[in-house]
Amino acid sequence: MIEKEVSITTKEILMSRIAGEIILSDGPGTVMKKWRQLFEINQSELARYMGVSSSVLSDYENNRRKSPGAGFIRKFVSALIDADMKRGGIHVRRFSMLHRDLSVAVLDMNEFKKPKTIKEVVEALDGILLVGKEWDNELIYGYTVIDSLSAIRNLEALDFLYLFGKNPNRAMIFTKVSRGRSPMVAVRLYPIKPKMIVIHGPRLPEEVDAFAMELAELEGLPFSLSLLKSSEEVIERLKKLL
Repeated sequence: MIEKEVSITTKEILMSRIAGEIILSDGPGTVMKKWRQLFEINQSELARYMGVSSSVLSDYENNRRKSPGAGFIRKFVSALIDADMKRGGIHVRRFSMLHRDLSVAVLDMNEFKKPKTIKEVVEALDGILLVGKEWDNELIYGYTVIDSLSAIRNLEALDFLYLFGKNPNRAMIFTKVSRGRSPMVAVRLYPIKPKMIVIHGPRLPEEVDAFAMELAELEGLPFSLSLLKSSEEVIERLKKLL
């Protein structure tokens, strides 16, 4: 029954996406490790699904072996999908959400080659962490920069779900924010949450909406204010982390 809930085409698209990212990367082992962690499966379990020893998988993930061949990558990706489907397919469904053209509101979206800590992201954005200082060392795997005003004008409710569901271990950066309440209300409405929220617009912490910070506390989400001058500078700083 679970298998029928995710179409073959959808799974194939996801498999191609993961395989393509591995093949095109300068550090394929690092990308493999990232996807294994995103699927929340440990090394030894995935190795069993692949029919290889965990030491072989470890060598590839740590780039101690030459780049994996097409056959190994195919086996790796298939094992990720199979293992997740056995558990209910939650990550397959999450990462397979239909791609929609959200360019009207999404200014930039990328995955880090190596995950960054929340502290590293905050510092890169000349940020002040208003909520969640205890999570400084939590890992961020990517980011999405959103034009808040354009999102409000042009996106439908389901579009926000796609934004939050692309990769839950990511930073969502909302630009052109007045006080920060709207982004947190949007996040509050959806079951899939990003790893952290960054707002850009207010020039001082005192200008940030107190209720927004209260919602961040309730959701257990790191909430940061970027003090960079422009959206362009926000994107430029993020790209330097790639």
